[in-house]
Amino acid sequence: MVSSLAILRESKTDPQGREVENRVVLLPAHVSRLIEQVPQIKVFVEKEAGAKIGFQDADYERVGALICDHAAALDKDIVVGVKETRPVDFPGLRDNLFISFQHFAQSIDRASLALKTSREKGTAFLALETMEIGNDCSTFPCLAPMSEAAAKIVARHADEFALISKKIISSGLPETGLNGLKAVVLGGGRVGQTAAEEFSERGCSVSLLENNPQRLKSLTEYFKANEIRFPKVTVMEMNQSNLREAVAGAFFLVSAMYICGKKPTKIVSLDLIRTMQPGGCLYPIDIDQGGGIEGVLETSILDPFNLPTIPGSELFFFAPPNLPSMGALTASEALGTVLLPYLIEIAQKWLYKAKEDNPVINSGVNIEEGKIVHPGLASVFPGLK
Repeated sequence: MVSSLAILRESKTDPQGREVENRVVLLPAHVSRLIEQVPQIKVFVEKEAGAKIGFQDADYERVGALICDHAAALDKDIVVGVKETRPVDFPGLRDNLFISFQHFAQSIDRASLALKTSREKGTAFLALETMEIGNDCSTFPCLAPMSEAAAKIVARHADEFALISKKIISSGLPETGLNGLKAVVLGGGRVGQTAAEEFSERGCSVSLLENNPQRLKSLTEYFKANEIRFPKVTVMEMNQSNLREAVAGAFFLVSAMYICGKKPTKIVSLDLIRTMQPGGCLYPIDIDQGGGIEGVLETSILDPFNLPTIPGSELFFFAPPNLPSMGALTASEALGTVLLPYLIEIAQKWLYKAKEDNPVINSGVNIEEGKIVHPGLASVFPGLK
């Protein structure tokens, strides 16, 4: 039976060691509903968990939560956060449940630590990004709002990058015959579709590439039906010929490929990148899962216009692994809203009954009882025990 749940204060540093994570997994309003629905549990909030987006400890206390330190939070029955379990936090866990975006496929070191902790202590790890409605890798309820936020942030950044850094109006000036910039989006999931919409609304000519036949068909129909709102979007099958055609001369390239629990394939080579328009910018939104573009490394949300270049080119890239943190208040509210019903179910039933009753919860469990139980992650590390 669950008697305690803790909300973590997020901590993530960029390559320069600066703190860059601003989100919190549940706002006070979410906590209030959680306590109302599951009155038998005590809800703890790590000190200053919501401070970066304007929620003080007193706001959580007013709705019935208790404030605790980090070590105490890690010791509760359910530990809930936004970002990955940090290596320093594994020793503080026990036979409890850790819920967050994990992206284990991106790091064999963290996956190994999680397995070791699960084997020795009985900890279970539920990854929000693999929670899936159905089994066709198309609907991820907790990932979807973060994907939408990331796509909107990228499109706005691209607009400002072109204007501020390159003195280019990305929409062109259609009344005088100047066309907008060319953008390529790889992957037609929630993030890819939203990115295509946003770039189109900004006047860009967009090529959207997708390899799932069913999704390719639905995207083609969607953009045809909404051509007035989203003009100049061409939906294409993801293959080498179309990829070369789309990327050549493009000013913006967005990689938004996600395969549940797995790393995306790096289909964009350095040679292909160099066919883009000089001065352009690449956005590997999938960098948190490994990324689909060669030559890019993690960058920081704190340096949005001081960008590195692809080796041997005049092309820039913006690749923070936590883009939604730039809009942390909106992203936190959205994440808490979609996560709360699942969290209530787990708190009421505990994990084993909840995952038995709800396949969406079951699809989020990556590691338990010392084993990798998610098939996607297991295929990434087949020899990891």
